[in-house]
Amino acid sequence: MSNLHDFLVKHAKFPFPQPDEDRSIDATDISLIEVGLLEREWKPNHAVRDNTLVQKLCSTLENILGDTFLAADAENQLLARFLPRIQRSARGREDLDWRDNPSERTSQKLLDKGVLEAIADCLWEYGAYDFLAAAENVADRGSSKVDYVVQVDGEDKALVEAKSPSVMKKVGESLPPRGVELTWARGQSLVRRILAKAALYLGLRRMEWLFLTCHNYWIVCRLVRDDDHPFLAYSPIISIEDSSVPFQALLGAILSIVKTVSVEPSEFSPDMELDTIVEEQDEGPLPEDDIDNGTAYSVSSEEEMSGLMVTSSSQNSPESFQVWMHLRPFSDNMLALPQCATNGKRRLWLTRFVGSGSTGNVWQCRFDDSVDLFIAKVVEVLRPADADNRKRLHNEFDVYLTLEKAYQSGQLRDHIAPRCYGAFEGDGVDVLILDLCDGVLNEWGELSDPEK
Repeated sequence: MSNLHDFLVKHAKFPFPQPDEDRSIDATDISLIEVGLLEREWKPNHAVRDNTLVQKLCSTLENILGDTFLAADAENQLLARFLPRIQRSARGREDLDWRDNPSERTSQKLLDKGVLEAIADCLWEYGAYDFLAAAENVADRGSSKVDYVVQVDGEDKALVEAKSPSVMKKVGESLPPRGVELTWARGQSLVRRILAKAALYLGLRRMEWLFLTCHNYWIVCRLVRDDDHPFLAYSPIISIEDSSVPFQALLGAILSIVKTVSVEPSEFSPDMELDTIVEEQDEGPLPEDDIDNGTAYSVSSEEEMSGLMVTSSSQNSPESFQVWMHLRPFSDNMLALPQCATNGKRRLWLTRFVGSGSTGNVWQCRFDDSVDLFIAKVVEVLRPADADNRKRLHNEFDVYLTLEKAYQSGQLRDHIAPRCYGAFEGDGVDVLILDLCDGVLNEWGELSDPEK
């Protein structure tokens, strides 16, 4: 028999496949619809570096495991999950999957057959816990996917986000030595975007721990909830090469939640000196052209008369906390907003998430000072695949335009339901406003993909 903690410190190591760090760097953008959903105590304004964050998790793991011992058969089973045996098949042949790591997809494959399977076995040996790494999870009312939600006995405990080696290398080299102010906008530099997305993923799910990794390299993120100054803490980048520390940190974070054991706190002061990240910005329109996140913004009178402001923020939240997107009509838009929209400030509140369809996410919505309900189809272009959804939404709008022209020319006697009230666009977001009956909303889950 051996002590479980000592065993893991010595043996919980994995191969270090040759990483391809010279590939193009890409990362999905931030969903401003999701930013609007964040609650005040879960929306950090700063990300700060905690150089001892990983050690805090390792110490927590040691305290939790204590004098837990492994039987000889359990020890032998766990050894198969770590070096050197994990590199060989049952017949002793070399597993070629461990030679190279060129991409994010490969990183996910290595995590699946390496760290995550070993975590599952350790949790079972320690406390007979059932483990699941739920893949491509979407938060409630959200649209962006986190690669893994770690679940123990059916409850969410931590997040794991897989990245390519090239992204991890770039982020690791550029991590601020002290910290930065988080900006909730599209088109940010890579490091700011990665940190903001980590905070967004955690805040939407009200969770504490997220691990960024390409298998080879790891960064730990921790969302510290606070009514006045919530913040994101992040660790330096660490390597899995000849080290069990990344595995210990992940297992420590999971068990700290399972066992309700506090991890030594990370510190932040609003008066602390922050860093400035010098990185090239993404090409395209500046986020502030269409986004209002509490900073000063002015629009022309023409834009104010024809445009539309959209938010997923709660009407109960302070105005300074609300996130508004300033949209303009499609260039070929000839459809008028409903009468109730002209009585207020031409502001649209997304009030209830209905579901997802082939032309975007569907929201129940209403205009300022109105109780009438409508439907908004929203496409945010956060990744290349979203361009297809945007194209389908444009095609759908073309159909409504054709129907409206037929009605106005007398070819149709009546409007055909659902009636469309126009389409609007901004920086990476398109919105189509429709009139739909409650029956369709209530039965959305039963509709086929073409019907959605």
